[in-house]
Amino acid sequence: MLDEITDCAVSGWLQDVFLNDKEYQKLGEEERDAAVECYRNLPEEYHDMVEQLMDCHNSCCGKLIDLAYKQGMIDCAQLLSELKIK
Repeated sequence: MLDEITDCAVSGWLQDVFLNDKEYQKLGEEERDAAVECYRNLPEEYHDMVEQLMDCHNSCCGKLIDLAYKQGMIDCAQLLSELKIK
């Protein structure tokens, strides 16, 4: 059940948070600019390697978000249990 809640949160609620966060937006723009500059300066035969690297990095970041959210839910449940709030 925790997986379903996390999937819903990450693809829904958290997506809205990311899209409304100015710092996240700025970092996204910087990432796009860096990618454009990288592709402009690298020979075309390296483009697929860079794309694969970026895909792997994005997958790792996504997994990190998923794990952090799940751990937060677990910590919250434990805290509520310790406080005897149901």
